[in-house]
Amino acid sequence: MKPLEGIKVVELATYLAAPSCARTMADWGADVIKIEPPQGDIYRIMGVAQRVPNIGDNNPVYDNENVNKKFIALNLKDPAGTEVLMKLLEDADVFVTNTRPKALKKLGLSYEDLKDRFPRLIHASVLGYGEKGPDKDRPAFDYTTFYARTGMMADLPQKNQDVMNTIPGLGDHVVGSILLSGICAALYARTITGKGDCVDAGLYQAGIYAMSNGMLMANFGREMPRTRYELNNPISNTYKCKDGEWVYLAATAYDKQWPLLCEKVFKRQDLLDNPEYATIAKVTKHAPDVAHILDDIFATEDSTYWLDLFAEYDIPHERVAHYKDIAHDEQAWANNYIREETYPTGEKVVFTNTPVNFASITEEAPFKLAPVTGGNTREVLAAAGYSNEEIDKLAESGAIKVVDK
Repeated sequence: MKPLEGIKVVELATYLAAPSCARTMADWGADVIKIEPPQGDIYRIMGVAQRVPNIGDNNPVYDNENVNKKFIALNLKDPAGTEVLMKLLEDADVFVTNTRPKALKKLGLSYEDLKDRFPRLIHASVLGYGEKGPDKDRPAFDYTTFYARTGMMADLPQKNQDVMNTIPGLGDHVVGSILLSGICAALYARTITGKGDCVDAGLYQAGIYAMSNGMLMANFGREMPRTRYELNNPISNTYKCKDGEWVYLAATAYDKQWPLLCEKVFKRQDLLDNPEYATIAKVTKHAPDVAHILDDIFATEDSTYWLDLFAEYDIPHERVAHYKDIAHDEQAWANNYIREETYPTGEKVVFTNTPVNFASITEEAPFKLAPVTGGNTREVLAAAGYSNEEIDKLAESGAIKVVDK
């Protein structure tokens, strides 16, 4: 039995954060019903904008957040469509949404609107800037709210460089995972109290949390952004090798590991004999000079040479990899962090698995691709007690969209 078997989730969400949360719940056994407008989730077309082509009726970017769900299409501007949603919430355990609070209230789907009608329901929201304050109603994306507002975009790059140009989804997946933890806690509390709860997680909140050490250091006078040479420990730093690739050397126990590096790896007795570099307390004053010396040393050999030596002497390190490398990483395959799926067209795509493992789950999670918009509407409504005649009538009125294949 999977951890969330028997849990029913209704998702009213688009883009990444809330859908990624619901996708993980589906992987863990929950019955997830995703609601789209009749014209379809706007995120269905975003993959092409990210230069990931459609494969038949699907796009891998959309599937990555939405596999293993059932999809229905409701027109929530039509009272009949809203009433269908209310019918689905009658026996739902969790309602997941990233609809902005004002719009949610207008639809009658805020926590205050639903809590008395569905007292056991967990109302789970992804917010942008939070429920209060002058920016509570602003539109929010991970680029703007998670990256730009929190200092990541400006302070993570090297000093005097452009701000960081990042990928979509990092903030969304962080928020989705945080929201999931809150949902699971609320579900546990409900087993004791019998009552639902309101759970929310915000992009700005999650970004501040993720960057909390940066905020603390800055508030105590550490200037950001900084260069590779503004450091305390020169053997905990990145270095560029002869082949143009970078390695991250993470020898944080300086007093113990500096002698080992000098003798066995760098083969530089002169560095070991220099009293100014002997301890972390002393080298801090000279860390930029040592970093420049190590730049020259690393540039004499390819990255594989250094990586092999660090591995031989059990010194913490890592190759600075590229996104394209992950699909070929033996470690990722060995631990089932990634998986290959074959589309009906025969094209193969490597996806990530959701990032928690359970000893009780020995089989791989299914990977049921998203159908076309409205592809499961008839199935879901029939299970909710609607007759075929009632479903057809709702479809004819425009309250729902049904695609029978």
